[in-house]
Amino acid sequence: MKQPESPITMRTVAKQAGVSYQTVSRVINEASGVAPETRSRVLTAMRELGYRPSLAARSLARNRTEIVGLVLPSSVDLTFADAHLLQMVGGVDRGVSDNDYSTLLASPKESEPVLSAFRRLVRQRTVDGVLIEAGMGEEGVALLVDAGYPVTVIGHTSLDVPSVRPDDESGAYVAMQHLLALGHRRIALIGSENPGNLAVAARRSGCDRALADAGLALDMSLVERGEWTIASGRAATERLLDLPAPPTAVFAFNDSMAIGTLQVARERGIEVPRQLSVLGFDDTPSAALLTPALTSVRVFSAEQGERAARTLIGILRGMTPPSSPVILPSQLVVRSSTAPLTR
Repeated sequence: MKQPESPITMRTVAKQAGVSYQTVSRVINEASGVAPETRSRVLTAMRELGYRPSLAARSLARNRTEIVGLVLPSSVDLTFADAHLLQMVGGVDRGVSDNDYSTLLASPKESEPVLSAFRRLVRQRTVDGVLIEAGMGEEGVALLVDAGYPVTVIGHTSLDVPSVRPDDESGAYVAMQHLLALGHRRIALIGSENPGNLAVAARRSGCDRALADAGLALDMSLVERGEWTIASGRAATERLLDLPAPPTAVFAFNDSMAIGTLQVARERGIEVPRQLSVLGFDDTPSAALLTPALTSVRVFSAEQGERAARTLIGILRGMTPPSSPVILPSQLVVRSSTAPLTR
């Protein structure tokens, strides 16, 4: 019967390299005081033997976990049903793994308050730094900063911490200009009623600026609340289409709510875009696959996540953080859900 092979340990590496196992430990943990030629000999022995140091041992030696926390604003089920958040998570994972870190996902359970995810991270002390999706709100960011964590926010924040966000204001401005150029004047907005949501505030500001440039003002009877889901987009659209003078165009502040608008229009026999133009925000992958294909504002979700991850890991490695928010461009992608107003 074949005997099992002995595990490769630091002592095995030390024997092959002709050094003490303490020297191998110092090389693994990037400690000073090891001659360059000795370090090279140890690294060569590790490669030849296929030795991989224990992450737990390295973490203890360095007082670091090499894990980055990612705090998301909703439960896992809702997060993975949101294409924008899913793309952002993918970008974070790419930026983290490319730098030899790992990601710990933290989100509130449906029955928990939002801050529960933050408090778990503070209590467990299992991560070196934290990425925070801005939908979580400012209170949780402050909680982590006060606990001593390096943080980077993905999205808008009024706090003095590093952040990476899209140019929401310009994106909404160009989108509203597009609808106005098509002849629409009764333009409805579906956004969030949360006054603390800075992304929504920026998008509203962009819409207001475009209307003001055209000598117009927003009709508040055409502003509806939504909660970023298809269901809330449906409910908002039902209310808008029941108005005595319904809108000729709907600008939803994310693609999920815009999908809800398309569904209601189809059920009511309203042709999009001939009778109703529909515009979304985020330009998630499904936007191009809808019927009709959805005009939307692209915010490069994956790139936001990756850039934020690289920013945070740079801070953990001693680099100076950006002195102002990193603002990524937005881009209007015109498809077949918007068309000139027919009178």
